[in-house]
Amino acid sequence: MVEDLLIRTDNVLFRKAVYYSASEGKTYRADLPPGYAGRYGPGIKALALALYFGGQMSGPKILDFFASVGIEMSSGYQSDLLVKDQAVFHAEQDAVFEAGLRSSAWQHIDDTVTRVAGQNQYCHIVCNPLYTAYLTTPNKDRLTIVDVLRNGRERRFLLNAEALGYL
Repeated sequence: MVEDLLIRTDNVLFRKAVYYSASEGKTYRADLPPGYAGRYGPGIKALALALYFGGQMSGPKILDFFASVGIEMSSGYQSDLLVKDQAVFHAEQDAVFEAGLRSSAWQHIDDTVTRVAGQNQYCHIVCNPLYTAYLTTPNKDRLTIVDVLRNGRERRFLLNAEALGYL
């Protein structure tokens, strides 16, 4: 037995039924099958996510790969595909970060400057031996670091006799 892999485009023309209701004065158009929205089908979307997150492939290299098999995609659309409307991934990221914060009595934090939409921001790297999380913020002042270490939860401060001594 020999295994192989075929990668090819599959262009589908959907013919959607359109009905006009004279009594309502309204036109109804059939929906596309689940997973189909916009110019790209669910296979391309799933492959882009798998290559980026599972295969650790950079965005430009994914675009190069798609172009090599005849799929044209803008870098802006690809970026949106990877980060927008990905609530499941964002929830998982928050859960991993929360578990990581609880996994050790200490956290290591560092930052590096990064450009976001042409503006300098700060990518904060929070880690211990069990996990690493990356969060990008426009600032790196003391309260921003507190917010990063609290994973965006509401700030809470303890005002006791020792704290009052500093005032």
